[in-house]
Amino acid sequence: MKSVYLLLVSIFLIIPFGCSYDKAENQDIIPPSKVTMTPHKCDPGDPNCTYTDKNNGIDAFPAGNLDYNWMKIQWDDTPLQKDGDIHHIEIWRFNEFGDTTFIEQIPFIPDSSTYYDKFIGYEEPVIQKTWSYFIIPFDEAGNFTKSDTVSYRLIAPAGLQAPANNSTYSVNDSVHFSWTDAGGYTYRILFYDMGHTLQFSKDLIPGETECDIPDIFEGSSFSPIPGQSYIWRIDAFTVIGEATGSESEERTINFTFK
Repeated sequence: MKSVYLLLVSIFLIIPFGCSYDKAENQDIIPPSKVTMTPHKCDPGDPNCTYTDKNNGIDAFPAGNLDYNWMKIQWDDTPLQKDGDIHHIEIWRFNEFGDTTFIEQIPFIPDSSTYYDKFIGYEEPVIQKTWSYFIIPFDEAGNFTKSDTVSYRLIAPAGLQAPANNSTYSVNDSVHFSWTDAGGYTYRILFYDMGHTLQFSKDLIPGETECDIPDIFEGSSFSPIPGQSYIWRIDAFTVIGEATGSESEERTINFTFK
């Protein structure tokens, strides 16, 4: 009988503590810290740009051979990590014509503060529109705080024509590069190593849709290394240095000894 009594007392003591913990959680009315979205910093190849495609803030992102780009957005999640109770994040976008859209709910993962909007389900043209984004972090108790907003204008990407992907040339060959004109923009050709570190870039005459090796390397210290492969693409701009542009698909080019 004494054992039963002690068991009942133990249960009586445990239950209130469990309930008080849940109640305390439900009484949390402190919203998450306000998040700062990362604006477009600069583009690889811009003078004095120390950012890369991975950390330069909101930017166009290649979508293979589609006739439009995806959008990369980023934010500083340091305040949310300090909060310590963030559960999930909502991603939202809109454009100058309205179209405010809830895109997706993603779990909060510390140090994972990049999201790629593929415009899934959006049936109107994506290009020639300024896209704005904000996020809404929610904590475990359901409190939330809306971030600030960042914007970027997408224009039509260049359609690569030549050389074909994974083409191989001697370092002494003349190589012709060409692409379709997406609107008389200023084009920039970029070469990356296979680790995606920028090796060379050059801005071409506005509207120009072709160039050749070795002419484009004239006056630079870069030249292809025999036995090495490179990633190349064409970026397009209406005004260099502003938050507007596009990126073509990326292709690989290989160089051999003569």
